[in-house]
Amino acid sequence: MRNPDKYIRGYLYNLLNNITVDGVTVKCYDSHSPNNDSKALIVLSTQSGRETQSNKCGKDLESNIIVDIITRYPLNTGSRLLADNIKERVLELTQNPLIENFIVQGVTIEFPSDLTQDSSTETIFRKLIKFNFKLS
Repeated sequence: MRNPDKYIRGYLYNLLNNITVDGVTVKCYDSHSPNNDSKALIVLSTQSGRETQSNKCGKDLESNIIVDIITRYPLNTGSRLLADNIKERVLELTQNPLIENFIVQGVTIEFPSDLTQDSSTETIFRKLIKFNFKLS
C-alpha cells in the first residue's frame, strides 16, 4: 500500500506556494522555514494517519496534516487580519482536493486554537488548519 504523506504535501505545496493575499506573496514550506523569511508563510506541519477497514474487500486510509499559517510583525504591531485572510484563501483553494495516486473519498477540516507569540522584537500570529483526508 502506498504512503499518502508525500502526495498530500505535494498537492498542498503546489496549490499554496506563492499565493498572493492582500498584496503579500505567501511562501509554503515543508515542516519548517528559514528564520524571518517573510511577513507571511505557510508550513506543512505534522502528519499522521491510519489504515481503516472500509469493507471486507479492502482498506481505506485516513491521513491528517496540519497547515500552519504564520504572520510576523515587528515589535508589537499588526493583527490577525492577514492570517485570517490567508486561512480563507487556503480553504477556498482546497475545496476539491486531488491527491495523486489516491481517490479522495472525503475531507473533514478542524481548526485548532490560534497561537500568538510576543517577543521584544516581533509579534507572531498563527492559524492552524487540520485536514483529515479519507483516501482509497
